[in-house]
Amino acid sequence: MAAISKITIDGFKAFPKDFELDLDGKNLLMYGENGSGKSSIYYALHALLQSQCKDKCNIYFSTNHPESIVNKYTNKPDAKVEIKFEGSDVVYSISQTGYNESVPQATSPLRDLNDKCVFINHKFLFNVFSFRNSQYIDLFPVFIKDILPFTLTRDKSKYISELYDEAVAKIKRKGSGYKIDDTYKGLIKKFNEETEHVIGLINQNAISTATDIFNNNFRDLGDRKLKILLEYNDNRDNIPQPNKSYWLRLGYRYHPIEIAGRIENKKLSTELEVLQPVITLKVEELQDDNVTYKPVPKPQTQFNEAKLTAIALSIRFALLNTVDPADGRFLALDDMLISLDMSNRAKVVDFLLKISDKYKIYLFTHDKAFFNYVCHEIHQSGKTEDWVYKRVSHNANNKEPIVLDEHSDYLSKAKYFYEIGDYDTSAINIRKQLEQSVGELLPYELKVDAKGRFISLEKLWDKFVTFYSNNGTPLDPVMQNLFSDSKLLILNVAAHYQRLSNPIYKIELDKVFKLVDYVRSLEKISNKLVVEGGKRIVFQHPTIDYKCSFELDSDLEIVQDEHIVARIPKCKNIRWSYNGMDNWDFETNQQDSNHPLLTSSPKITTFFKNCCEKLPLGITEEMLMKHCKISGVSINDYLGGARISALIIEAIKA
Repeated sequence: MAAISKITIDGFKAFPKDFELDLDGKNLLMYGENGSGKSSIYYALHALLQSQCKDKCNIYFSTNHPESIVNKYTNKPDAKVEIKFEGSDVVYSISQTGYNESVPQATSPLRDLNDKCVFINHKFLFNVFSFRNSQYIDLFPVFIKDILPFTLTRDKSKYISELYDEAVAKIKRKGSGYKIDDTYKGLIKKFNEETEHVIGLINQNAISTATDIFNNNFRDLGDRKLKILLEYNDNRDNIPQPNKSYWLRLGYRYHPIEIAGRIENKKLSTELEVLQPVITLKVEELQDDNVTYKPVPKPQTQFNEAKLTAIALSIRFALLNTVDPADGRFLALDDMLISLDMSNRAKVVDFLLKISDKYKIYLFTHDKAFFNYVCHEIHQSGKTEDWVYKRVSHNANNKEPIVLDEHSDYLSKAKYFYEIGDYDTSAINIRKQLEQSVGELLPYELKVDAKGRFISLEKLWDKFVTFYSNNGTPLDPVMQNLFSDSKLLILNVAAHYQRLSNPIYKIELDKVFKLVDYVRSLEKISNKLVVEGGKRIVFQHPTIDYKCSFELDSDLEIVQDEHIVARIPKCKNIRWSYNGMDNWDFETNQQDSNHPLLTSSPKITTFFKNCCEKLPLGITEEMLMKHCKISGVSINDYLGGARISALIIEAIKA
């Protein structure tokens, strides 16, 4: 199966109206503060996939039910969650009417996908080790809530949690003797066998056991190795023991009481009942001899939270299929590492990136620093293009989340922060957008100073106004006034420093947005090459000790439209040296402080021609284009590969 291409949420949890998240079959990294709506995306996926085994749509999507999670601000009569997959137009959805497919499938692909996907949040990790010091760890509640509902039986007939739900719903009896129905006994037996199989995979998986995952990925350098085992035993004792595992079974409930100074177990039930099973955790630690392992009776008392979290993740990850070809399976992870420091988070991130070729990773976090760290690690791994990066915030005015692509353009970011009321940040981005938009319409030479540094927005704007005016397309005076009004009130203040005495107002931002829209609507003056007058051009011979420099007395302009027009400047302040001697005369082979070239002003075309033809230095046009530099950049690169002489000759011909 292909990966998810789009998620649509309408009226569900934090989303009051239609919301679309385009994944395009990629991994997802999403940042959002608490209450922003990121967890609603996590639960939307969770509800959709779990609808394959537990249909609670009539509860979740009914506004009258106390467990309803329909958005309270929605005006839609029918809330829904939808997903689509790459290369398919079929829509899979849940709503009040239940699970639906726009084109009915013989077997729902979500059924198989549910068996392969993993949902983990901080609640899952908390539940694994939320036990008092006096208690033994029983993981069955975790399994029945977060693992078995997503695990099919080996024959693919049901999810294992469905077997449990049927078993505990009601004891099925038959006949006048009120005996237990054999099929019912078979149901319990099948549940136990399937659960035992899952436990066996965690303990003995040929791909990677929980022990392997912990020791190879999460163990701190220098720490002892651990053995991590789960126990699920066919304990046939009539009286359950608190420190032992036992299967789901029919039995009597007992309660320990003290009689005559002795503890005895009193039977509390007169009829057989379904007794909940127990899955115990057994952890052993390698000793100094590097051979012997010693049991850790109460891991929650002896290990810190980081190690407990690593153990919990190792148990869950042991069920991952990292061998078969990728088929759309994913890991949805919502703020699952909030209690860990960055060093321990890094280990988990490394593991996730290792398996991201088999599982799509949908990672949600409220921690901006962690978000940035994961971005960096993704880039370092060479997988940047395999991810989408989103930021979600809650728009208090419209009562809905808004989502930003973290790698989107400045204008999108400016609008995003404008919508959430962060006007200072919006102003910073709209300034950057204006700089970019103006810069895209100007030749490179007009965007930098004499040292090749990009000039400020204020200077850039002045050059922009002059450039368009000189080319017969003067800017709208109203727009010029908008810039003059805005640059002090918003653009400088927000971009360079924060001044509480000069707050950013919405109406001022509105003006700048209008200005940006205007600039983006202008047509670029095409194919114009400019070298600004006053620029100093330096030529250094690549193999001979010869250096020459000069300045342009005016702009060099070459415009190609229907025909080529060139404005050719003159050279001035010409200076040169040969073998360390200034003003060398190649005709007389001596220095000449009165050389006529020192005071002459030849056209640049003439000067270049004489360099190639009259100097005995083997200078070619190609050499000049490569080794003549403006602000440290070769003329060839400066003009985007254009050859001055060819363009000028063509212009003269025209």
